Amino acid sequence: TEEVEDERVVAIRKTLQGQLNRLSESNIEGIVLQIEAQYQKYPRHHVTSVLTSLILQSIESRIHMLDTFLYVNAAIVGAVFRIVGLEPVAHLVQKLMEEFEQRFTQSMTEFKAAQGAEASEGDAMTTGKECQNLCVFVAELYNFQVISCQLVYDVIRLCIKDINEFTAELLLKLIRISGQQLRKDDPLALKEIVRQVTETIGASGKLSVRCKFMVESLTSLKDNRMRNEMSQNAENVARLRRFLGNMDKRRAVGAVEPINIGLQDIRDVETKGKWWLVGSSWVGNQYTGDTDGPTALQKAQKDSDNAEMERLLKMAREQHMNTDIRRSIFITLLSSDDYADAFERLLKLDLKNAQAREMMRVILHCSGQEQAYNPYYTLVAYKLCSYHNTYRLTMQYALWDFLRELGESDVGGLGRISEESSSLGANVPLRRIVNLAKTYAWLVDKQVLSLLILKTVTFARVGEQARVFFQVMFSTLFLLHKKQSAQDVQAVYSVFQRAVSNPTMCHGILFFFQHFVKNCELVSEDERPIMKWGCKVAKQAIRSGVGSTSFDDM
Repeated sequence: TEEVEDERVVAIRKTLQGQLNRLSESNIEGIVLQIEAQYQKYPRHHVTSVLTSLILQSIESRIHMLDTFLYVNAAIVGAVFRIVGLEPVAHLVQKLMEEFEQRFTQSMTEFKAAQGAEASEGDAMTTGKECQNLCVFVAELYNFQVISCQLVYDVIRLCIKDINEFTAELLLKLIRISGQQLRKDDPLALKEIVRQVTETIGASGKLSVRCKFMVESLTSLKDNRMRNEMSQNAENVARLRRFLGNMDKRRAVGAVEPINIGLQDIRDVETKGKWWLVGSSWVGNQYTGDTDGPTALQKAQKDSDNAEMERLLKMAREQHMNTDIRRSIFITLLSSDDYADAFERLLKLDLKNAQAREMMRVILHCSGQEQAYNPYYTLVAYKLCSYHNTYRLTMQYALWDFLRELGESDVGGLGRISEESSSLGANVPLRRIVNLAKTYAWLVDKQVLSLLILKTVTFARVGEQARVFFQVMFSTLFLLHKKQSAQDVQAVYSVFQRAVSNPTMCHGILFFFQHFVKNCELVSEDERPIMKWGCKVAKQAIRSGVGSTSFDDM
């Protein structure tokens, strides 16, 4: 009902307002976690709407905002971009640019009216403070890789259409805050802008002192002669960028691609649809400069019709696919014809480094959510693990993460980061434990993974949930060879022989077999002999490889 919805909005606003009121560089991480908690607790639309409103209202002030306030708020947006995804940040960028253009037009009118009344040149410094604050915020979002240089260059192009003290002030702020990065990202665009400015001032003739200083600053930037003091908060911004980079690594977010849209996309939102929504009528990125081509999400959706894509996107949200990359992988998996098609389409997403590793985590998530074990996800994982060692390594780390989730806090050495520690030992659904155990058993049997992925497990004291996982994993491994032929013996023997380089782990595995697998209660009476056979073959392989009699009593 509307009343319940209003109560939710009030609760969200109260929480977020309190967090943002005390925002500073020192407590930004805790506030980011509180914002994430709101997204997990309430509908995303409500949280996004309130967060956008609060941030823009605080920035859109008639007073001059401190740079610190603006770049810390921009860092918050950058963090939301990484942990929640594209949509909330895209919504904020859309509202920000709409408000900026409206304020820009209003401020230009006020400035020209003041000029007609013979206002002093210094009045430009106080004209349109709201617009100036919004402009600085755009530059800070660019610094934190939320938006690409295209949008900032479009703002610059808007300003140089009519060069006066007010637009010169905006340009000087952009140059001071983001100039060096703009030059690095697209020096040709900067060169063209300097050319246009030169032509414009040549036609107008007379220039104020402030405008001349702006032109000199632009020229110095183009020629890489800009003075260092023009980037006052570079060190603080760099520290916050490192914070966001560390967040990427801890959360396995992967590399975040800045939103690559221009002012025209902002203006066309009513006619062409919301550019950030899959299935909208937006035709795509029209930028003609150097880019890395279509985004992963665009590639994932290009062959699907809008209705189906909307359905898949809804499912992705329900499954907490909270980044553009994760959604693209999820949609590719669910829209592929078979595992071979999925493998080919995933590779065509052309994801790099940490982005590519997200594939395995999404695959495991999907496998764990199935009501019954679905070999489709295992086969896709097999193809990827066979393709490159990166995916095999990710499967190992993902297993350690999962075992920690099951309560094995010492697996993998260091425990999880503090914000995830509360999930250790949580009650994980049995279907997820079983499905992932069968996935890993199959991959180990096919030898794209080795039993050495279990090298950090202390089998003598695993908890109840982890015990079930390993019982299912090893029993599945043996049941894959239930015929017990010579070929089956060799297959099982080979799996365990590959693990003998770690005698401590092998000792733990045989201990686990003796107590929990040989007479495993999770298999039927008819399958018990297969368990005993498998344990015997494994013991022979380990004893042969390790060359010790210490295993004889097991």
